[in-house]
Formats: sequence, C-alpha cells, structure tokens
Amino acid sequence: MPENINTHAAKPFAPFEFVIAMRYLRARRKDGGIALIAIISFLGITLGVAALIVVLSIMNGFRYELLNQLLGAQSHVYVDVRGLTEPEIEDIQNDLIRIPGVLNAGPRYEGQALFTANGQTVGAQVVGVLPRDLANIERITAPVRGDARYGLIEGSFESFGEGENGGDNILIGRALAQRLGVDPGDQITVLAPTGSTGPFGTVPRRKAYTVGGVFTVGVHQFDQIVTFMPLEQALLFFSQDGPMTIEARVESPVEIGPVIAQARAVLPSGVILFDWRDQSLAIYQALQVERFAMRLILSVVILIAALNIITGLVMLVKNKGRDIAILRTMGATRGSIMRVFLLIGLMIGGVGAMGGAALGFLFVLNIEGLQGLIEAVTGVDPFNAEVYFLTRLPARIDPGEVSFAILFGLFSAFLAALPPAWRAAQLDPVEALRYE
Repeated sequence: MPENINTHAAKPFAPFEFVIAMRYLRARRKDGGIALIAIISFLGITLGVAALIVVLSIMNGFRYELLNQLLGAQSHVYVDVRGLTEPEIEDIQNDLIRIPGVLNAGPRYEGQALFTANGQTVGAQVVGVLPRDLANIERITAPVRGDARYGLIEGSFESFGEGENGGDNILIGRALAQRLGVDPGDQITVLAPTGSTGPFGTVPRRKAYTVGGVFTVGVHQFDQIVTFMPLEQALLFFSQDGPMTIEARVESPVEIGPVIAQARAVLPSGVILFDWRDQSLAIYQALQVERFAMRLILSVVILIAALNIITGLVMLVKNKGRDIAILRTMGATRGSIMRVFLLIGLMIGGVGAMGGAALGFLFVLNIEGLQGLIEAVTGVDPFNAEVYFLTRLPARIDPGEVSFAILFGLFSAFLAALPPAWRAAQLDPVEALRYE
C-alpha cells in the first residue's frame, strides 16, 4: 500500500487511484486478487464486441450491396406514359431531364417472354431501352475491369441497336446465359405470350435473336431474369405502339425526395409518378429491422459477459476490506474508493472492447478467405448465390457501428462495476478493522 496519500487536495481520478486499481487488478488470487475472473471477463467482452462488429458489418454490407447493385442497374424515377401521345411523352422526358439532380431520362418498355436454346426453355423479362440510355448504365455495359464484380463480362455493347428496327442483338444476364448454355454470338429463340390471331387461334410470336453480350450486376436474381433489347425492336416484337414508362436516373437515389417533389410540380396532373422506394422499400426496411434486432441481441450478450465483472469485484471488495479501511483512515474519500473499483471494471471493459474491435476487424477484413476455407473443409458453399441473390458474402465496416460496439462494451463494464464500487465506498473503516 502507498505510505503517503495526499487525498485532501486530490482531484477525481488522481494518479494514486490508478496505481491502486492496477495493483489490485494484477494481484494473484491467493493475494486476494481477481486475475482469473478478470481474464474471463475480458474474453467475454472481447468475443461479444467482436461478434457485434462482425454481424453489424455484414448487415451493413448487405444493405450497401443491395442499394448499390439494385439502384446501380435500374432506374430511380418512373412515369407511366401508357395512353399518352408521342408529343406528350417527349414533353415529360424533357421536363424530367431539366430537373436538377437528374442524370438522364428515356423511354422503356418491359415484357415477359420465353427464351429457348440448347433444349432449355426459361422465362425472362425483356427490357426495351434506347442504346444511348443503356450506355449510361455502366454497371451493365462497361467491360469488367480489375477486381470489379459487375459489368459486361463477355461480348460487346457496340452492336446493340444497330440494324433494321434496332437490330437483333440483345444483352442477357450471366445466370440466364448459364442456364441456356449460350455465349456471345449464339442464337436464342424468343417467344412472346401474345401473337397473331389465325384460323387455328392465337399463335405466339417467335423470333431468333443473337446474344451480343453477357453482363452481371452482382445480384443473382437480376442476372437470371433480365435481358435488354433495343426499344424499337421490343415495341415491334411485342406489337406495341409506344413505351410503357419514361424512366430517369438521379445522382443520389438514396436522397431522392427533392427530385420527386420537383417532378410532381412540373409533370402534368393525372400522370402516375413513382420511384424505386415504392418497388423495393420493403426489402430495405426488412434489413433495417433485422440489423436492429441483431444489435439488440448481441448487446445483451455483451451485458451478460460483463456480469462476470460484478462477481470478481464483489470478491475483491470482500478480500480487500482491511486495505479499504486503512485507505479511509489515511484520508481517502468515499469517492476515491469508489473510483478505484470503477477503474478496475473500466480497465477490464476497455481492454476487452479494444481487443474485440481488433478481432472483429481481423475477421471482417479476411471474411472472403474464411468463406473459402469453410467451403474447402466442408465441401459446401456457405453462401450460395442462388439462395442469397448475391455473388459473395458482403461485409462493410461502419465507423459508427464500431464506435457503438466499443462504447457499449465500456458502458456494460461501468454498469457491472458500479454496485461493487458503491459497496466498497460505503464500507465502515471501524467495522472492517474491528477484528483485525
């Protein structure tokens, strides 16, 4: 024990309080210390914080990937123009382009069709689009570069839209190309559900198209069902007089509210206007709810791990009753005694939280390697793209989530240390020394 303690003028968390806390924390069990319990508490908080960071990083990665991939490959603003005249459609397109924040706008037509090749028949969605509008979606038409996981992986976009009535070249997703067993340059027979009416009933419209290119956007479901066809050719194939929608892409689809407000102000009344949130909001809300639930569950795990600190400090207070009494007789205040034991809990929680953050970072940064290791050992893909609709397990570290995990670990340790510290501060020196 320190021989001279000038506690009358000592400020809160004075150096002597740290010295005593460190001495108690390092003491062996036979000397009345809590080394073993402190180690168990440290490991519990470390694993809890690491699990919280890993899970929240994966959930954040899922949200980021879905937003980035889905919004990077589709339009953000939709205007239903069915039944409008061509001049009216052009006016709507021009009005959308003039809105600040809108990158481009153009007509679209979407239809369902059957694709047949190599004895395989698959249903898919045909999106009719102008070549210049599709060229603006780099996630589909730009060649794959470096370690990018999206873009045009085979074939070329240059021939898209060339030829009579838009030509016969189409772009298909990688998953669809694999199911049909086709490559760029191969022929695919496309059947429309509607066709010409003859003496024997309705005959489905059938035409052969050439695979001009194969793309991937990183979402398995999108790659499996979506194909792109020149707008003029799509209208001809589906026997339509005009486009179904005018669609626009914006600079910041996540903050699309101001653009929608301006669009409603400039578009004619009665025109149906909606955005990507109306189509996909349920997915993102479900992810938000799931992330909140996982944060809550793992926070409880950290709290449970911190309960070991209570056990250790209660034992320490009991074993160090004589030392506490001597400190009080030497002038240590109740606040000083309380802060000593709070510091012990915060040291355990702080080291555990930082260790958990380091372990979580290590796991997240090497998550693809761990996924490959699991697959190599078990022979089973733990992240099947056909089930999860993504080609890889996403993980994205959010500084805010990491800060929350570390601070919650510290807060849990503080709460656990508070009752024993309060008990130590209320210890009566006379009672503690009576039988010494």
